[in-house]
Amino acid sequence: MAMPPGRPWAELQHDLLVAIMTRVGAPDLLSGGAPRACSSWRAAARDPLAWRRVDLRDWAALTSGRRAAGPGPSGARVPVHAALAGILDVAATLAEGRIEAVLLPEFADEDHLLFLAERCPNLQYFSLPSTCMTYDQFCKAIGELHSLKGMAVDESLINYDVLLHVHQCCPDFVELKVSALYVDEEMASVICNSLPQLKKLEIPSSDMPASAIITFLDCLEELEYLDISGYETSAISSVVLEKASRLKVFLWNSKFELGEFVDCSNCGEHNINPGEPCKCMMEHKVMDWLAGPA
Repeated sequence: MAMPPGRPWAELQHDLLVAIMTRVGAPDLLSGGAPRACSSWRAAARDPLAWRRVDLRDWAALTSGRRAAGPGPSGARVPVHAALAGILDVAATLAEGRIEAVLLPEFADEDHLLFLAERCPNLQYFSLPSTCMTYDQFCKAIGELHSLKGMAVDESLINYDVLLHVHQCCPDFVELKVSALYVDEEMASVICNSLPQLKKLEIPSSDMPASAIITFLDCLEELEYLDISGYETSAISSVVLEKASRLKVFLWNSKFELGEFVDCSNCGEHNINPGEPCKCMMEHKVMDWLAGPA
C-alpha cells in the first residue's frame, strides 16, 4: 500500500498549531523546541491562546537553559523567586490577559500570587503549594481575582475567615483541592460552612475519619465530585457509600485497601495499618483458614 505524500510540518494550520502548543507546556514554549522551530511554530508559541494554562510545577525543566535561572550578567545566579517572577511576567505578556490557570512551583509565595492578581485579572484557577502564606496577603490577592473558580492550596490556608473571603470575592468559586496530612470533622465543617457552593473537592492522600467524609456529603449539597483517594486508613462504610451515591464522581481507593486486608466497620478508624490488621479481620481470616477449602 502506497503511503500518502508527506507534507511539511510548517504548513499546519495556525489554529491546529496553537492547540498543539497548549499541550506542549511552558518549559518547551519558553526555552524548548518551539522558539527554535520554523516561523509558523514560533508564531503559534507566541499566540495568547497557547498561554491560557501555564504549568510551572516542573521548575527544573523550566529553568534548564534559561538565563533567568542561570548566571546573571555579573556571573551570580539569579534567585529562584526572581526567576519565577520573570517567567510569570513573560507568560502574562504573551497571554495578553488571557491566562485562565496557573500551576505554581513549591517555592512560590504571596508575591507571585499578588503578581498574578495584578496581571491576570481573568484567572480562573491557581495551584499554590506554599505552606508559608500570610492570611492578609493571600486575601489581598483573592480580592482582585473575581473570576476565580477554583484553587489548590495547603491546609495552612483552610481557615474560616480566609475561605469565607474567597466565597465573598469569587461568586463562581466551585472547586477546591487541599494538601493535608489529616482532615478531621472540624476542618470539614470549616470548608462546608465557608464554601457551601463547592461542586468539586479534592483532598487526596489524607488521613480522614468517616465523620469528616459524611460532613462533606451532608453539607455540600451541590457537590458533584469528591476525591479522597490515597489515604492510609479506610473510613469507607456502607453509610458513606450510600450518601456518596448521589455524586457524579467519587474516588476513594486507599493505599490500605490495595493490600490483603480490608477495613472492619467494628473497629476504630485509626487502629488499623497494613502491617497490623484489626482483631476482627484477623479472627475472620483464621476462621476461614480453619474451615478449609469450600
